[in-house]
Amino acid sequence: MVLKARKIAVNLFVLMRETHHKVEASIASASPSEEKTMMWHKKLGHMSLKGLKILSDKKLLRGLTKVTLTFCEHCVISKQHRLKFGTSTSTSECILDLIHSDVWQAPVVSLEGARYFVSFIDDFFRRCWVYPIRRKADVLAVFKTFKARVELESKKKIKCLRIDNGEE
Repeated sequence: MVLKARKIAVNLFVLMRETHHKVEASIASASPSEEKTMMWHKKLGHMSLKGLKILSDKKLLRGLTKVTLTFCEHCVISKQHRLKFGTSTSTSECILDLIHSDVWQAPVVSLEGARYFVSFIDDFFRRCWVYPIRRKADVLAVFKTFKARVELESKKKIKCLRIDNGEE
């Protein structure tokens, strides 16, 4: 059977075939270099074209000589647009002057049944503590434990706790 096709774009063809309903089907084909580039792109956590070219030039990607990255649906879907935060002029001068805290939902339930995490970040040292919790109502008990621990270790008191005013 011989198929006739009409080229629409690079590597994109519409097959012209007689059927009972006269349906056109489109298929896409990729060259071996495009397939290898896509394989490395995925293996390296959806690395950019520029990054792939740098690694390829240094001969660090086995089998990849020509870098041609095609459309990646996952990269487009995961792209997020966010507004920039305003520039902050406040800086903490000592440990525990300012602690940032937030509660976030885990993508999966842990083996011990934790559905959420609460994080505490010291603004001065940027040290982060993360505690798994089962319910949002457990935040206060975890904060009391955290507060006692860090104040005992540092021999300083927490001056300010900054949260996002969420329901937790």
